[in-house]
Amino acid sequence: MMNGIVRFFRFLLKHKWKILLTCTLTVWFLVLLFPFNDLNDTVSAQVSRLTNNRVFIQFDKLSLNPFSTSLTLNKVFVETPQISTLTADSISVSPSLSALISQKPGGTLKAEGFLKGDVEIHLKPVPKSESGIEKSKIDFAGKNINLKDLREMAGLSLPIKGKLQINSQAIADLTFAEQPEVDLSMIIQNFELPPSSIALNDLGRMNLPEIKLGMIELKGKLASGKFIIETGKIGTAKDEFFGDIKGDLGMTFQNMNGQVIPIFGAYNISLDMKATRGFKERAKFFLGFLDGYKSELPGGGATYKFKIQAAAAGMTPQFTPLR
Repeated sequence: MMNGIVRFFRFLLKHKWKILLTCTLTVWFLVLLFPFNDLNDTVSAQVSRLTNNRVFIQFDKLSLNPFSTSLTLNKVFVETPQISTLTADSISVSPSLSALISQKPGGTLKAEGFLKGDVEIHLKPVPKSESGIEKSKIDFAGKNINLKDLREMAGLSLPIKGKLQINSQAIADLTFAEQPEVDLSMIIQNFELPPSSIALNDLGRMNLPEIKLGMIELKGKLASGKFIIETGKIGTAKDEFFGDIKGDLGMTFQNMNGQVIPIFGAYNISLDMKATRGFKERAKFFLGFLDGYKSELPGGGATYKFKIQAAAAGMTPQFTPLR
């Protein structure tokens, strides 16, 4: 056996340049000559089949980097029944070598030009929970996401504008057999809401004034089906309407035939807001129903301190003074 091993290494040493040339030509063919762009229809068909015709994807160009084991798609278009068409300048996927060896999902996904911003997701398997369910650590970061495009994607009626920065770290079962644990931090810069109206169930429709805020900041934690707001800032002292928000909101996720849907429950939200004299005049109809929780300030401004509660989402909320 030892003689066989010696002969094998002698063969490698004797033909090293031939072997190196063969490997180089193979990589050159795979990277430069292989017609990756012709795989567009094949990839689209496979994604559609694996998602039971729920996701359709198209792209202009596909490239492979063997050194970083990353796959990049350029000019990507994605369609699903739930949301409008999504586009991205490029999407790059880099699978984790350790995850591939352990046959578990893991790696990095980067999307540039997604909702006019950039998104990066890291997925890493973690040890099984006490119940034996396999979970993953998910790090999500989004920069300069356009709120207008996000609103259109989510089908929201309020014509909001601004730039969203978001970071979250989650421990989640990808099948959502158990509820995830999430730490969330988000900032909205240059928030704008033009005059509009919203429906409030039994309260009818409410007219909203124009609202411009320099920044909205929110930090919180989701655990055991409840999202707790640890820090909440609405606007800054330079804005006409600003203040603090705290409280909690019931939030669980259900997997319905492969589609994960958030379910909202009871909530208990406390607000401590300040309005300038000018905003009070412009928003007197909007602020009128909060007169019972108002305290006048020198200069014509006012503070509004109140709590909003409901036993379930969709129920008529109760307003009480905040002490």
